[in-house]
Amino acid sequence: MSSTRKSLLTILGLITVTTAALAAMGAMEADVPHHPPVPSSSHDKRVTVTTEVVQDKVLKGADGRVTVSLNLAAARLPELDPPPTQVAVLVLVLDRSGSMEGEKLNDARQAVIGILDQGSPEDRLALVTYSNAVQTQSGLVLMDDANRRQLTSAVAQVYAGGGTNLGGGLKRGIDLLMRAPSSERQRKLILISDGLANHGITDPIALGRMASAAVEHRFSISTVGVGLDFNETLMTAIADQGAGHYHFLENPQTFARVFETELQATRHVAVADVTIRIPMESGVRLVGAGGYPIHHKKDTAVIHPGNLLSGQSRTLFLTFQVPTDVQREIALGQIQVTYQHDGRPYTVKASRPMTVACVTDPAAVMASIKKVSWADQVVQEEFSRLKEAVAADIRDGDKARAQSRIQAYENRQEAINTVVGSGKVAKNLTTDLPALRQRVEETFTGAPAAVAEKKKQVSKSMQYDSYQQRRDKK
Repeated sequence: MSSTRKSLLTILGLITVTTAALAAMGAMEADVPHHPPVPSSSHDKRVTVTTEVVQDKVLKGADGRVTVSLNLAAARLPELDPPPTQVAVLVLVLDRSGSMEGEKLNDARQAVIGILDQGSPEDRLALVTYSNAVQTQSGLVLMDDANRRQLTSAVAQVYAGGGTNLGGGLKRGIDLLMRAPSSERQRKLILISDGLANHGITDPIALGRMASAAVEHRFSISTVGVGLDFNETLMTAIADQGAGHYHFLENPQTFARVFETELQATRHVAVADVTIRIPMESGVRLVGAGGYPIHHKKDTAVIHPGNLLSGQSRTLFLTFQVPTDVQREIALGQIQVTYQHDGRPYTVKASRPMTVACVTDPAAVMASIKKVSWADQVVQEEFSRLKEAVAADIRDGDKARAQSRIQAYENRQEAINTVVGSGKVAKNLTTDLPALRQRVEETFTGAPAAVAEKKKQVSKSMQYDSYQQRRDKK
């Protein structure tokens, strides 16, 4: 069966369910008792873990998709006078290929010098550059006055030319961090590129696997894509596998701000190396984690969302696939969150396991939707996922496929919201969705050369916005 026909049948099914639910609304209170479970919350002194099944009933014979809202909130660090300084260990891996020549490289040089000015004497910094070959301009050194002068001189000697051996630069930076003592507070690699990996290791899967070493060795990898010609999918994947952040810089003048953001983040880490573990019951699979890679270890799904800063709260929407062949209660597992604080491991478990019921009554399924959580899921997870897919369609030059996706999203959410009645979702459908549709139209309007440039700019900026929203990094 074609994907178009499947999508149509899904929409028709939703409309059928909605119609049935509307017909049952008058008798729903009597026939379908609705006792929404209270969100599960547990905490220690540093982290609070809150979970809620967004829709705790699924229809027998349906697609079996169930979403769980997972909120992770870090306590605020004590305010001391003077405040303690968390030591930063930074490795900057800078693209010096030919395409970086001019303004990009000049701005990058100034941003590196800015980092030197902001660092404390206890911080350590290394600089690696790459084109066809890889050069270690400076190994990890303390940022005292003598080393600042040496690093400033080394930065001035970086010139552009050649191809893009991104994998070689990434590996060299990882090797430097792996040789740094793990007892040091915060270790981070920042990878900068403005082009496509075309020398050395170029396979995205292999590069992602290389970046995943960061989690095992307790450091993080952030990526910075500059301009309009880099591979945003690759840069996002490296940051996700490395439990860091991805930044899109259309204007290289903002280099300094990104470096400052990354440095200051190391000063305010409340809990590090956050890991989410969910035991998988028989027949249950975790198929989505807010865009993060899902690693399966035996019967457990594992996600690495990175660090939590002081006072930070983040929400991820986890999507499970459950069997719907038999009426029964299905266990989704009990979420466990582990993290590091002051070099020691800690664990917080959700207060109870999550469950969902497979039933035959469409009205009961619709009535089980938690209005607020569902609205947040639609706007943060589903709309962001739509924008990510539309961004890929724009990059590929497929306007019809992009508009078809938008229409399918509108049909689905309108059908459900007819019953749920969320103002937040209604606003998304009447304001955000038409703006997205219009943006697609405008991107493909104009002379061929202008359209080609707009496709690159719009696809990257839209994908970046989706990345930030879906992973709750805004």
